[in-house]
Amino acid sequence: MNEKINLKEIERKAYTSYHQDGIIDIFIALFILSLAASIIADMIWLGWIFFIIAAPIYATAKRIITVPRIGFVKLPQQRIKIIQTIAVLLGVLSVALGLVTFIQVESGNKPTWLVFAIENYMPVIGVSLATAFSVVGYALRAKRLYAYAMLALVTFVPGHFLHFPLHYYMFLLGTLILLLGLTMMIRFVRRYPLSATDTTGASNNER
Repeated sequence: MNEKINLKEIERKAYTSYHQDGIIDIFIALFILSLAASIIADMIWLGWIFFIIAAPIYATAKRIITVPRIGFVKLPQQRIKIIQTIAVLLGVLSVALGLVTFIQVESGNKPTWLVFAIENYMPVIGVSLATAFSVVGYALRAKRLYAYAMLALVTFVPGHFLHFPLHYYMFLLGTLILLLGLTMMIRFVRRYPLSATDTTGASNNER
């Protein structure tokens, strides 16, 4: 029993360390900043292009920075199933809401919830970001993303009353997360310096 508990604790610590490199934080920040820039340029699609290309770039960054230092850590199968279930439910809900909205708007009737969302878009954005941060934080066992969820609420909810342009708040949130991510990356690299032997087992001096 103790051995089983110790193995779970070791797995938890290994997975937590794997996501202490700040990479996910930096990519989240860059996505938010790219959306803010796309709003200023009036080209919303620019931010979503970054979202599409971020996955392979993120994987490459993990291979270059993280894996050589602490190895590769695989997400537990049970947690993968939970995340997949959440993703499917959110996807189905989004599609259903989109269809209902499209049908009602085409018929000339805006649903009450859509009118409410438009009139209170700042708190809606804050709650949406907080939810997304919480889900990602749970998936990656990264508790700091819960703090980002609170930061999103603190940033956007008061914006409903302050009336500054939306991109101001996005730049503020993105910049704060970017600075935290860069700080984490610097600490991670210093804590886990590369050894003289690379991943192939060959010494740098032998090349």
